[in-house]
Amino acid sequence: MSANLGSNSGQEVELNITPIIDCFTVLITFLLASASFLSIGFFEVYTPGTTASAETVEPDVEVILRVSADQMVEMKLKGKRSGVTHYSVNDPAALEKLEGEIEKIKGEKLTVNQILMTADNDVPYQNLSKVMDSLQKSAVPVVMGDF
Repeated sequence: MSANLGSNSGQEVELNITPIIDCFTVLITFLLASASFLSIGFFEVYTPGTTASAETVEPDVEVILRVSADQMVEMKLKGKRSGVTHYSVNDPAALEKLEGEIEKIKGEKLTVNQILMTADNDVPYQNLSKVMDSLQKSAVPVVMGDF
């Protein structure tokens, strides 16, 4: 690229933009390498008999379920009722106890807007399905995601 500095000077100036391009190439590489590409996925699961309500009330109890790779479900309760309990995915009686615990919370007239459910990466889908089937009767929306 050349530019004429005036009609009388007769000098041509060469602009060397190669170092600028090199700097931007390095900066873009570092930017892409250092950017954290978070994958936060949430989707609300509506089981039969549940719908989304337009009004949101502050929940009395927050229910968080974590399905681990060792086929255990950890249920954390936060709010007016708190505690941590563990249930086996492969034990139907344990899943009935999980369902009963949700019903017990609802029976105490405590509000539960949703159940937050997460899982380890190597949990089989059938285990998630078993837990969701046990939560179906509670009529509480289940939100799946990683927190």
